[in-house]
Amino acid sequence: MFASISDIQNFLGDDKIIVTDANSSKANIEAERLIRGQLTGVFTTLTMSGWTSPDNTPDLIRGIAGRLAAAFIYRATYSEEQVEVPAYAQMLYNEAIAMLADIVDGTLTVVDDGGDPIDNTGGILSFFPDDTTTPTFSMGQTFA
Repeated sequence: MFASISDIQNFLGDDKIIVTDANSSKANIEAERLIRGQLTGVFTTLTMSGWTSPDNTPDLIRGIAGRLAAAFIYRATYSEEQVEVPAYAQMLYNEAIAMLADIVDGTLTVVDDGGDPIDNTGGILSFFPDDTTTPTFSMGQTFA
């Protein structure tokens, strides 16, 4: 899971909903699935496979996961009182999705604990030979 209980609690306030393992587990799993789905192709599988707990997940990703999990918990908690998705849950969800979109398009950078950007060229597959090798190879090359 990407978010800790405190990462989620930060978005719910101590006086509204108390986050526990019991009420956050499903929401945290769904948040992780959504994040992995959005960032596949941005970061290598190897990079993302290292994010096995909140302690080794980048802070930005933890914040996004915390927002998503909080949104899911808030929506579930107040679902019997309202037919519509509560505005606060929707706002948290929208913020998280916008942050993921910014990571994908390169306007938001995920950094490691040292503040160094994490390589986000993981989705680019390279096969040899290609146009940079000698002799060059081109998919448009015609053989007689």
